[in-house]
This record gives sequence, structure tokens and C-alpha cells, in this order.
Amino acid sequence: MLINAHDHFNFYKDLESGLNTIEKNKIITLVNSMTFEEYLELKNKHSKNPLIKIGLGIHPWKVDENTNLSLLIEEIKNCDFIGEIGLDFYWDKRNEMYSKQKIIFNEFLSLANENKKVVNIHTKGAEREVLNFLKQYNLKTPIIHWYSGDLSLIDEYLSIGAYFTIGPDAGYSKTTNEIINILPINRILTETDGPTSIEWVNGIYAESDYIKKILEYISNIKKISPSDLEEQIYKNYLSLNIK
Repeated sequence: MLINAHDHFNFYKDLESGLNTIEKNKIITLVNSMTFEEYLELKNKHSKNPLIKIGLGIHPWKVDENTNLSLLIEEIKNCDFIGEIGLDFYWDKRNEMYSKQKIIFNEFLSLANENKKVVNIHTKGAEREVLNFLKQYNLKTPIIHWYSGDLSLIDEYLSIGAYFTIGPDAGYSKTTNEIINILPINRILTETDGPTSIEWVNGIYAESDYIKKILEYISNIKKISPSDLEEQIYKNYLSLNIK
């Protein structure tokens, strides 16, 4: 069973085609929302599909002075996981929003801890800050999405139970290649981050079956067959215990 541990349906040019690819290849897909409104739309359209797990989150780029989680609290009890959430001090140039990002991220982690939910986390430019927040809680299996920060922090993340996604820059990024080497095989998940992220990396628009190429690349580094790696990553996914 293939795993796409971080996807965005609003990044598809043709979602119907994307859904057909998911069905044809039997890809368990963790779809992240960037706003509460997007989550509600995803829930209404896709909650009955057993291959699709829907995350409730507010992306750090969407945090502003009016952001609060009061409307989300009841819905968090019912969502499959919490995501995409996190901090971004690199791509997001609104320095004045960094303190608010921290407040919202901390509130999400508290709700995740209270409701026993897996979190799908964005860390760009704030890898140490994210780690420090996570250490304040007892979240068993946080998912660290497309990590590209200080490699010396990876062991600390692993020590608190984190899993890391490997995405479409596998084979294109020296940092990602090093991360694959560092990670134990039982803490690796695969992701696409949506078709436009694949396109951003290699100039080719592709759907979630691109996971097969990512698996092949990881398998070459880890000296394991793609089929055995696929089975291991499926086991890793099951250990998240996403209902």
C-alpha cells in the first residue's frame, strides 16, 4: 500500500484526475488544509473515501492578527489528524506575524495533545523553535513535513517520536539525500506535497503516483527493494494510528 503522508488537493489542476490516480494506485493520502474553510470543504467532499484522511489546520502563511481557534475546537475532536500547522520564518516574510504564528501553533499542539491527534508540521526556518514547542507536549508520532533544516536536530526530533516525510526533492536535494541516510527506516514516510510541489522541484506536473519514484530513490540509498520499502512505510503509517 502506497502512502502519501502530505498532500494538498487545492494544488491540483484536475482534481478528478488526481482522485482517479489515488484510487487506481490505492494510495492512502493525508490531505492537509490550510484554512478552516478549506477543511470543511474537504470534509464535505471526501470524508467517505477510505483512502483519504483529512487534516484540520491553519498553515502558518494563513495566520494573521485575527486568527483564533475558537471555531475549530469541536471539529478537532472529529478530524483525522491536525495539519498543516507549524512555523515559517523563511518563506513568510511577515516578521510581525511570527509571534502570532507561535501562539497559534502552541494552541494547536495543546489541542492535539488533549485529543490524541497526529500533527502534520511545517518547520521552514524555525526548526529549533518547532522542536522546543513539541518537547512541551507528549505527542507520540508528530509528522515532520519536508524537513530541510539543521541535520543535527534530527536525533532530537526522533527522540520525541517524530516521523519524517521524504518528498519530491529526493534525488534533487543534497540535504534531502543526507536526511534519507540519517533516518532509520522505521521513521520514514513518503509525500508529494501536491502536484505543483513536484513541478516546482523538477518542472514536471505529476500526481500522487510520483510516490513510486520517491520510493525507488529512497530504496537505492537504503539498499532495500522498493516493494520491501513500500511495505515498511505502510507499517510506519499504521503506527501513527490515524483512525
